[in-house]
Amino acid sequence: MINWQSVIFNSFWISGLALLLAAFSYHYWDATQNDRSLRQQLSRPGFLLFFWFAMLLVSIGLVGTSQQLWEMALWGILALLAIVAIAGLARSAAT
Repeated sequence: MINWQSVIFNSFWISGLALLLAAFSYHYWDATQNDRSLRQQLSRPGFLLFFWFAMLLVSIGLVGTSQQLWEMALWGILALLAIVAIAGLARSAAT
């Protein structure tokens, strides 16, 4: 039998890492096209939003697949941190 709960939670962290890789790849390309340093490019809000959303997906997936309570707490804290960072980026973009 397929454990669907495991499939769903594993798809979260895999999707998060894929999103992080795609965002990094795109922003690396954009930095080379516009003669910016990679550090400048990665500190821009466009990349940071994708970074924190990817971290949120990864942490949700790892909370669901963790076996120990302390692991769940650690990944839960990262998820909360990612939510706060996303809200802060959205608030700064709105102003």
